[in-house]
Amino acid sequence: MQLKVYLFEDVALKQALQPLTQHRSVAELWVGTSSLESKWPTRVSNADQAEIEVLSAVLPLASTFALLDQLPQDSCYVSAGRILAKKGKGTLPIEQPLPFLQHPEELLTYQADFLRAEINGNNPAPGNNTFISAEHIYIHPTAQVQGSILDASHGPIYIGEDVNIQIGTLIQGPAALLKGATTNMGAKIRPNTTIGPGCKVGGEINHSIFFPFSNKAHDGYLGNSIVGSFSNLGALTNGSNLRNDILPVSLYDYLLKAPRNTGIKSVGQIIGDYVTTGVGTNLNTGTVIGSHCNLSSIGFPPRYIPSFSYGEYPALRAFDFEKAFASACAWIKLKNQEIPENLRQSMEEIWKADTSFRN
Repeated sequence: MQLKVYLFEDVALKQALQPLTQHRSVAELWVGTSSLESKWPTRVSNADQAEIEVLSAVLPLASTFALLDQLPQDSCYVSAGRILAKKGKGTLPIEQPLPFLQHPEELLTYQADFLRAEINGNNPAPGNNTFISAEHIYIHPTAQVQGSILDASHGPIYIGEDVNIQIGTLIQGPAALLKGATTNMGAKIRPNTTIGPGCKVGGEINHSIFFPFSNKAHDGYLGNSIVGSFSNLGALTNGSNLRNDILPVSLYDYLLKAPRNTGIKSVGQIIGDYVTTGVGTNLNTGTVIGSHCNLSSIGFPPRYIPSFSYGEYPALRAFDFEKAFASACAWIKLKNQEIPENLRQSMEEIWKADTSFRN
C-alpha cells in the first residue's frame, strides 16, 4: 500500500479498549512485533496531507491494505454506520467490514497473524543452543542467546536488538522478544507471545502481549493476557485463563460499565499501565486491572479492579495520588526512560474517571 494514511481516533472505541488506552491512543496499542501505527507503510500526521483517512482501530493486515487500495475517490468504507476509511470528500458510503479492534482481547485474536507476517528468519548458527527449524528464526547480531532451546517448527521466532536470552530459556514460535528484552534462567515462552522492548520476564508465559518496559521476572504463569507498560508482576503471581466449567469468559467492559461475554474460552488478564502485584498474588480468569494499581492477595481479588486501587485484598483502598505519581516516575526512571510531560495530567484524568468505581 503506497497511499499516504492519516489515522483518526474514535472516542467510543478508545473507551471500550481501556485500560490499555488510558495512557495511549488506540494507534499506539501493541500486537505482533510493533504498535499498530508503526505498521502503516506511509503515515502522515495531518489529515490535509493524507490521500486516505483510516480509523486507528483498523488492523493493518495485508487484506486491509488491498481493500484500501481499491477505495474509490470521494468514497468511504462503513460498517454498521461507523466510518472505517475515507478518501477525498468521502461522501459515497460503501458497506465494507474491514477488521478493526472493538475490545482489548481482540489483540490476542490477531496476534499469531501479525507474528507470522512480520518475522523473517535469518537461519542463525546454533552455537551452544538448540534451534529447531532455524530457517524460521531471526536473531539480531547484538542479541545474546545462551544455552537455550528455540523451536520454530510451528511458527517463526524473532529475537531483537540487545535482547538477552539467559540459559535454560525455552521458546516456542510464533513469538517475538523485542529490543532490550530479557528472559531469566529457565523462562518458558510459549506460542503467540510478544515480549515488548525493555521487558524482563521469567516463569511461564503463553499467548500474551507485554507492552514496553514491564516485568514478570520470576516464576508464575500468565496466559492469554495483555500487560500494559511499566507494570511489574511479583514473584509467583499467577493468572488463570480458563474457567473450571470451560464456559466462555466475561470481561469488564469500560464502555458498557458491566461484564461482557467475550465468547472466548481462554482469556486471562487485561492489565493497565503502572500496575504492581505482590508476591504470590493470584488472579482469576478474565480479570481486568486498571492503571496505577498496587495490590496483593492471598485469595482471588475481584475480576474488575479500578485504577488507583491499593492494598491487600479484601482491604483494597484508593491509592494516594502523590504516592502513585511517585511510583510511576520511579518505574520510568528504573527503565531509563524520560518522564512524559503530561504524565500528571493523564493520571488526573484516569483518577477522575474511575473515582465512582473505587468508591
